[in-house]
Amino acid sequence: MSQSGYSRLVILLAVEFCACSLMAQTSSGEQTSTSAWHPEEIATMSKDNPDISIKGREAGVQYASSLNGTGLIPMDSTVTKRMLLGATASGAWDSNPDNLGAGVSSGAYILSPYLGLQINTIRTQYLFQYQPTITGYTSSAYSNRAMNIGSVTAIRNVNDRWKWDLRAAGSYGQDTIRLLAPQQTVAVGEIAGIGSNAASYLPNAGTVTYIDGALGVDYRRSERDSLQLHTANSFSHYTGLSKNNSIATTNFSYDHALSPVLGSFIYEQNSYYYGTIHCVSFGGGVGLKWKARERTALSLSGGPQFNTSSCGGKQNFSYSAAFNTRLSEKSQIYLLAARQPTASYLGPGLWQMSVSGGYQRQVTAIGTVSFDVGYVGSDTLTTTSSYQGLYFSGTYRYYLNRGLNVSYSYRGYVGDSGGISNKRNVALFSVSWAPGGGRLFQR
Repeated sequence: MSQSGYSRLVILLAVEFCACSLMAQTSSGEQTSTSAWHPEEIATMSKDNPDISIKGREAGVQYASSLNGTGLIPMDSTVTKRMLLGATASGAWDSNPDNLGAGVSSGAYILSPYLGLQINTIRTQYLFQYQPTITGYTSSAYSNRAMNIGSVTAIRNVNDRWKWDLRAAGSYGQDTIRLLAPQQTVAVGEIAGIGSNAASYLPNAGTVTYIDGALGVDYRRSERDSLQLHTANSFSHYTGLSKNNSIATTNFSYDHALSPVLGSFIYEQNSYYYGTIHCVSFGGGVGLKWKARERTALSLSGGPQFNTSSCGGKQNFSYSAAFNTRLSEKSQIYLLAARQPTASYLGPGLWQMSVSGGYQRQVTAIGTVSFDVGYVGSDTLTTTSSYQGLYFSGTYRYYLNRGLNVSYSYRGYVGDSGGISNKRNVALFSVSWAPGGGRLFQR
């Protein structure tokens, strides 16, 4: 990897750390329950640290996704400070390492060290994570490759009325490695789910640079009413496609609790595309949030979205839905669906439709199985082609002593970009050491 790639990640993490520290020093007040986002959209931050995309205004702990694929990390003050160390070593068979229409299969070996730092006070929680993934191949047709990802999460309870969340993620490296790396997840309530961007791979994408940041502010007017402002900005560049893609989004919402378990909200959202696409999208809508029981939640929202003439028209209805439930103490499921104006990791596009879901079960005292499927698609514009991708996976994992676990995984992918179709199948055997990672089942 080039020095400039490392520099981008280091600068991103340093800037976010300084911002977190400054806001923490200038804030004061008493501790309240951790603020959370309500699920109204699958937002732009959904590739490397995608937990920002699922929002839910619930009293209690907020969760962040662990970059090493072990599950969710609680963002609370139960632990003052801790280092998060880990590593995953895998052997794999990959049918199409370059995501080409007719690729040559190869064996592969993968190493993914993991480093994190969690710092918690009674009012503020910080989480810093970094994970590189390095691959080699048994076939001489492929050279060694690497992908580096890093993320910052900060949550601050200023007082019993004001709260804010700050998140950032960055990645640099070969796009094709993501299917071999530890699975990145999104936080769907208390469940670590696979987001729709697991189904977003572009043929011949080459080296990708991806940066995404988001800031949210929550003001609680009363016991029943609150205001939320969420802003985000993302940037992506692919060397193989010679395209830059950026989008800035702003979302404002007003929440009203109809009862202790049922809430409603209205929202307004704007998106500004700059890069390969230059245009503005704006709209709004209404939504409902229902907490059926302690570990079951449903959120629905939707409304019209309008695009300026420079976007090529294409007015439409945007919507999003999120559902999660603990079926029993040993099983849980999640479902996500959305149609939103976006320019996500898969490249420039005006509208994106996504659906994903999964099932997780503890089958023995030390063994778990999980099944996930995801679909994502974008429309055709004058400056870019349509895209469709389908992802599915199954994993069996059993846990040993001292943070060691062993897993067997199958991951499949079918995609089409601008009429170019490609398929990929991956079988992995992995040994992981993650004594301080996330959890698949929250207690």
